[in-house]
Amino acid sequence: MPLLSWHFFSQSGHNHQGQILRQVHVMSQDRQIPVRPGKKGGKRKSRAFPKGRQLVPSAHRDIVDLLGNRPRRRDLLIEYLHLIQDKWHHISAEHLAALAHELNLSQAEVYEVATFYHHFDVVKEGDVAPPQTTIRVCNSLSCQMAGAEKLRADLKSNAPENIRVVSAPCMGLCDHAPAAAVGKNYQGDMTVNTALDLADKNQVYPNIPQYPKLDAYLADGGYEIYRQKRQPQDMIETL
Repeated sequence: MPLLSWHFFSQSGHNHQGQILRQVHVMSQDRQIPVRPGKKGGKRKSRAFPKGRQLVPSAHRDIVDLLGNRPRRRDLLIEYLHLIQDKWHHISAEHLAALAHELNLSQAEVYEVATFYHHFDVVKEGDVAPPQTTIRVCNSLSCQMAGAEKLRADLKSNAPENIRVVSAPCMGLCDHAPAAAVGKNYQGDMTVNTALDLADKNQVYPNIPQYPKLDAYLADGGYEIYRQKRQPQDMIETL
């Protein structure tokens, strides 16, 4: 690393204020680079606006209305990004800046989190927002071996313009490859017809079975054998 030495001197000539110049002498290169500082003892002027994108009032109102009385905590950032994505099906640059303002975070920090996850569609200024419905085809090894790449290509060829088809990382359905998600509706053994049919019927959320409540299950005799076996005396005898 070159050695640096700092030299201060008063400029002579027509400058009667004796303005101080700071020079960096790069010993290894034997040359001087003048750097002109600010006024001695002066303070840097504060910015009229915060760094980054300026707040758009209409976008700020959108975020305030969306969050309502929810706490403005930084640990809720991902949850609030999901709220924006679910409502508008993408995250615009204006909404991203408004969320950063509400959570008192830097816009860069919010942008880094939003762009890290595949299911957040961040739309920059001037870009066209994606369609409301997105079909994500799993590109994991298991799904690739089961024909996921052909499935994705066929979907792209047959899907209407209001449906977007993209690749996505593993969906945890390796035993039913190839897998795909229509919106948030994850399905295994996916075919082109099944995916397009789900999108056409707007079945973009998972069909969760109506599981019985625990209290009702216990009242109906659930875990009866388990309750009998866990008697203290039985456990002592077993030990």
